[in-house]
Amino acid sequence: MASDILHIKDGYYFEVPKFLWRSNRTKASDFPEWFVRLDPDYQSWESAQLIEGLEKNLDVPSANLEDLKASWEHWQHTAHKNAGWPLSAYLESQYQKVMKKAAKWKTKNAPTATDGGLNAYIAAHPELENVWFFELMQNPESAAKWNTLKQNLRTSDQLKGYLARPETKEWGTEKVAEYNKTLDGKIMIPQPFGELRNAYDKESGFCISRYMIIEVIVAILMFLMFRWLARKVQSDAPPKGKAWNLLEGFVQAVRNSVVVPAMGEHDADRFMPFLWTMFFFILGCNLMGMIPWVGSPTASFGTAGALACLVFLVGLFVGVKAFGIVGYLKNICPQLGLPWYLAFWVVPLLWAIEFLSLFIKHAVLAVRLLMNMGAGHLVLLGILGIGISAKAALGMSTPAWFGVAGISVLGTTVLSFLEVFVAFLQAYVFTFLAALFIGSSIHHH
Repeated sequence: MASDILHIKDGYYFEVPKFLWRSNRTKASDFPEWFVRLDPDYQSWESAQLIEGLEKNLDVPSANLEDLKASWEHWQHTAHKNAGWPLSAYLESQYQKVMKKAAKWKTKNAPTATDGGLNAYIAAHPELENVWFFELMQNPESAAKWNTLKQNLRTSDQLKGYLARPETKEWGTEKVAEYNKTLDGKIMIPQPFGELRNAYDKESGFCISRYMIIEVIVAILMFLMFRWLARKVQSDAPPKGKAWNLLEGFVQAVRNSVVVPAMGEHDADRFMPFLWTMFFFILGCNLMGMIPWVGSPTASFGTAGALACLVFLVGLFVGVKAFGIVGYLKNICPQLGLPWYLAFWVVPLLWAIEFLSLFIKHAVLAVRLLMNMGAGHLVLLGILGIGISAKAALGMSTPAWFGVAGISVLGTTVLSFLEVFVAFLQAYVFTFLAALFIGSSIHHH
């Protein structure tokens, strides 16, 4: 989990300077369950339990299990993405990989095979490892026993059994100190509805991430601000005060500079509640990324993709409501006024292109927001890291390092002002295109 990209990735903790949040855990049971499950000693113990269960409950010959643990440990170290995954995940990933290869191999070499081509593929590739597991998964009864065995090893009772061991109750001082150092500065988010696999991936249930909390905070702030504004407007009093004028000015700017140019005066007020809500939500999420140690939810594909899907669904709903299903599909293709002998060939081709572009343009809408917000944070991270990297790589003296570090900090500060501008710009661009797409779905081309 040492990759720099994880500093902008959604996770299940908030990160602050380490001196502000020290981890002072003293024994294994003080650490989060998911953290203990990633400990190499625990994973070794768990793998031993799994191998024992395979031999006793699934009648797997011991000869097939002799080198299994070594193969799994080698697999963990072959790629960064494999680190920390248990033995059960290794076996299942190998099975899925072989099944995909067998399916491709079958079409050319064994088209009549009824088992997905697995047995024929295994026979043609005698060098494959863990063939016994592939055969086990093909048997529904054995596969069910495997799932039961695997799930039993991931229960809290199983973890308690590990923690109750005399050799586990007190982890070594060096290990505890190292793990505390890893968790320094990480404020873990409680997970009452789910379980974590690590700080970035969930194991099961519904897990609450950092971006989810930020989005809820932005939504609450929006609700409070505009509820207050609505009451002021309902009072029929003239606008007074900076807050009132600022918020009302923002709403007017969204209407007159974003929505009206995109879909016209007639339909602007109809879609203003949806579009200005989207504008301020995106703007709030973007600006949250400028607050140290918080993060921007719009820098994740989940948030950007969900917003783009909302635009697509609204456009689809109002388009079908306006023209009917057949009329909406016909309206996808613009009226060209071609003679019939040209329209016969051109219109179907153009309709197919426009129908495909209907999905592409909404996907691009999400990617544009995601990349602009994520790229800005990566640039800031890269420039700020120049000073540290230069000192580590070149062994700079203190005066020289202060110079490089000062330039890095100054460059980051200047780019931060640019990021604020980008936060407003991307909220504007997203809302303008959303209005444009929705407007095109209710107007004849």
